[in-house]
Amino acid sequence: MNTDTKDLSLHPGGTELTKNIFRTAMDSTAAFRDKRVTLMTEKRRIPEEKPLKILDAGCGIGTSLAALKEEFGIEAFGIDSSSGSIEKAKELHPDISFAYCDASYLPYNEEYFDGILSECMLTLLPDPKSAVCEWKRVLKTGGFMIISGLCERDPGDLQYAFRPSLPYDAQTSVICKNGLIDKEALRSYVQYLGLVSVYEKDCREELISYMSETIMEYGSLEERIKKEQEATGSSVLDCSVKYDPKKISYVAMIFKKS
Repeated sequence: MNTDTKDLSLHPGGTELTKNIFRTAMDSTAAFRDKRVTLMTEKRRIPEEKPLKILDAGCGIGTSLAALKEEFGIEAFGIDSSSGSIEKAKELHPDISFAYCDASYLPYNEEYFDGILSECMLTLLPDPKSAVCEWKRVLKTGGFMIISGLCERDPGDLQYAFRPSLPYDAQTSVICKNGLIDKEALRSYVQYLGLVSVYEKDCREELISYMSETIMEYGSLEERIKKEQEATGSSVLDCSVKYDPKKISYVAMIFKKS
């Protein structure tokens, strides 16, 4: 495992947000309760059962997976469509299983994973619905799916748990528009697939910190994207989209497969 203390994650909130949302997902779904996980020295461990199998779809260089493996003792798997990122991930984290593949065509059997994580990746995919459907295929019944990414800012900028979906047509609605997640459309689509929304967190404060850090360290958003792509072969932002910081937020959503 890489021992570098620098948080190399590319998304708002870094690995601390990843671990907090992951903990909430475990507490909210059968994948956590049915494993009878006990609390040991401030870390959640699985004493006798096999560790949770977790897939990071769009894992980059494996930073989030390494943090989750260290904190929760998971069996970690990562996939990415960037061969450069996967090669770097294998070099940094030889104890994690990585695969170079398309997020919509996974090399795993049905109901293989206890949980699936996808951070800042859904909006970059050419067919995000196909990817979500494929993630549902490899997710165990009772397991959880975490999806996070940029989204439109909510009216009133309020933090809230799950709100009832608007009457979207799940089959025809677009779940990502202009580099942003359409939360209502995504909720409607996962419900159509047979998943249930169990938690949602607006992470605008983490986004503001991310943007401030970007200006301080890189000078501009465009320069950060360029540097991240040079270093890891990927970025969490779409280079073709001009983001207005006043109109966007960052959301983390948890779904359960019923």
